[in-house]
Amino acid sequence: MRRVLALVLSLAAAGLLVAGCGDDGTAEPTSTGSTSSAEVILDWYPNADHAGLVGAVSEGFFTRRGLTVTTIVPTDPAAALKQVAAGKAPFALSYAPEVIIARNRGVPVVAVAAVVTAPLNSVIARADRGITRPRDLEGRTVGAAGVPSDRALLDTIVRADGGDPAKVRLRNVGYDLSPALAAGKVDAVIGAYWNIEGPELEAKGVRLSILRLEEHGVPAYDELVVVTSDEVIENDPRLVRDFLAGLAEGQAWARANPSAAVDALRKANPDLNAATLPEQVRLTVPLFASEGVRPIDILPAKWAKLGVWMLHEGLLEDSDENLRNSVNDGFVPPA
Repeated sequence: MRRVLALVLSLAAAGLLVAGCGDDGTAEPTSTGSTSSAEVILDWYPNADHAGLVGAVSEGFFTRRGLTVTTIVPTDPAAALKQVAAGKAPFALSYAPEVIIARNRGVPVVAVAAVVTAPLNSVIARADRGITRPRDLEGRTVGAAGVPSDRALLDTIVRADGGDPAKVRLRNVGYDLSPALAAGKVDAVIGAYWNIEGPELEAKGVRLSILRLEEHGVPAYDELVVVTSDEVIENDPRLVRDFLAGLAEGQAWARANPSAAVDALRKANPDLNAATLPEQVRLTVPLFASEGVRPIDILPAKWAKLGVWMLHEGLLEDSDENLRNSVNDGFVPPA
């Protein structure tokens, strides 16, 4: 425990060096008339999680800053960080744990902004199976997509509720999480988002019990973050600042105009479910900001706690130096 406490304190102290990235979205545009192109590799197809980004594009918040921003739907979401590191695109959207793991493995990418500031990943269970709390998963089968952190997350929430994780069966169902749960092939799933799959399953008449990770022993973390490369930060800091300023304005716009955000998302992705999208946006946009914190700030202490949990669960290489390098976020000093 003494070693862990010292590690937390060292991470938090190092994190104090991290400044807020960009401005708070209220600054005047800094464009000088020239135009730069910037591609953003999404983590998935456009959905409610991207309301701020899509809004920043559709409302011209990037254009006012001299940026032409295009979004790319990945063929392989797991490859986005490597593509950014290789210079294929200056930005990507990814997940806080994945960024920490990438840094731990020496991939030169850094998180520079939080898009969604709370975990969306959750355990979603069928209410008709008598599951109301994590320890009720004992003797049950939980579907998963096969992500390395699935078992660690599941074990943590069951253990925190006094249950025995060894009594919970984990079944790889690939990305068919919602269909497997709706068909009753599994009792619960992990890896589904409570703000996305939750409304979709309920619209199909499936009664749900949603177990939020951060309410059951998993440290709160930033689900969705903006990632760039060490090279972009060093060689083109203005691109990063202007991009984050436009994004912050888009985040604020989506929070204030959820109906317009729904319309923008439908234009960006006509395949979205028109019946459930308004509820998905309603659940998501409050997570674009925390009270007293600018919409895109990353909180170093939050990342330090996540890093320590990941180390304990065997998701990171057991090295203080590696962990510090993994958790310390890259940043661009304010202009």
